[in-house]
Amino acid sequence: MTPNLTAFTGVDSQNLPDVMVSVQFILAIGVYNLFDFDKIMSDRFWDIGTSLSQCVVEVIFGLFCLFTVYFSASFTAKIYRKDATMAGISALTSLLVMIYLFQLGLTGRISLLTGGYLVFQYTFFALLLGYGVGQVFHWLGADYEPVNYEHTKLVQDRAIKALKPTLVTVIVGIAIGGILYVVISKVKANFSLTRIVLSVENSNNLLLTVPATALASFLSWLGLEAPILDLGNVAGSAAATANLTYVLRRGSVWKVPYPYLGGSMISIYGVMGGCGTILALAVAILIWGRRKESETVAKMNLWPLLFSSSRGFLVGLPVILNPIYALELVLVPVVNMLIAALAIFLHIVPTPVYTVLTGTPGPLVPFFATNGNWPTLIFTIFLFCLDVVMMIPAVKLDNRTKILLKDYEMEDDRHV
Repeated sequence: MTPNLTAFTGVDSQNLPDVMVSVQFILAIGVYNLFDFDKIMSDRFWDIGTSLSQCVVEVIFGLFCLFTVYFSASFTAKIYRKDATMAGISALTSLLVMIYLFQLGLTGRISLLTGGYLVFQYTFFALLLGYGVGQVFHWLGADYEPVNYEHTKLVQDRAIKALKPTLVTVIVGIAIGGILYVVISKVKANFSLTRIVLSVENSNNLLLTVPATALASFLSWLGLEAPILDLGNVAGSAAATANLTYVLRRGSVWKVPYPYLGGSMISIYGVMGGCGTILALAVAILIWGRRKESETVAKMNLWPLLFSSSRGFLVGLPVILNPIYALELVLVPVVNMLIAALAIFLHIVPTPVYTVLTGTPGPLVPFFATNGNWPTLIFTIFLFCLDVVMMIPAVKLDNRTKILLKDYEMEDDRHV
């Protein structure tokens, strides 16, 4: 017995070509059947496990900005010997006030925890706000020395001493939120930039898609993951639908009307389903890394990265806002797209046209997207190996940087 395709993918198998049903079906239930879960695990137990896993992911990454803004403000204030706890609480309050007013102006409805503005994709804004609040406490807050035990009177004194910077941060948050509310209420701006994203997705011009990919990759390194995810939305592209229709009518993946389609090139080759670049970095760390901490993070996240879940690795290493990895994370997707475009032009590989299930291992994404084209698989493996090689300078620089920092800290301790 095997689970139903529709139950796993939400796609009716009767509406797909037979060959695509087989590919998608194998991918969807491969792990399930590999370990014979259908014999040893009931459907109810499977559903419970799935719900619990989704719950943990939603709580951690769906509310990630709450943690980020708190600890960003807290650690910044702590550097200057200010009240880190009060700084974190102030930053958290300011963030929620701004989101409240922003959503009120945008939709007229208030949904702080489910509105989608506290998710991992907006980490940069939370980091920036937290750092700003930490600086406010740096300049306006009283000095604070932690004690082992605080009774009620000490807690009250802390709150009073932190009153000035707290009021400033909350008032500034209200002001920024108020400005957003007024602007959005009047112009009803489309902050998702849908038109720009659609123009890139439907573009067959590499002079547009390659710079857009570089910019989106840079924003992802900053902590703004949304642009690169939006650009890789192949299913939402009208040109992608035209390519798929052409293939289904003629029974061939060659000579489609849009061979260098932006959405397909970015998602399939640029980021290989979302995590190809980060997976290459993890492999490079495991091979050339000389730091136990980085290798541990790479090992723990290798399985999630293989199935297109990179957030644990991005936070644990860390990668976001780390200048050591900035150039490679921007350059690798661009190189992938250019080489893939050349291979398509030379008819080495066909244009990817099929939608691939979320969670497909990155190096296998082009293979499935071209309906199981074996030259594409060989080409993708070569491309992934090239990505790993391109990550070597960053990994070696990270090794060298940590040695220099350790020597600096030891030298500083000697002077103290």
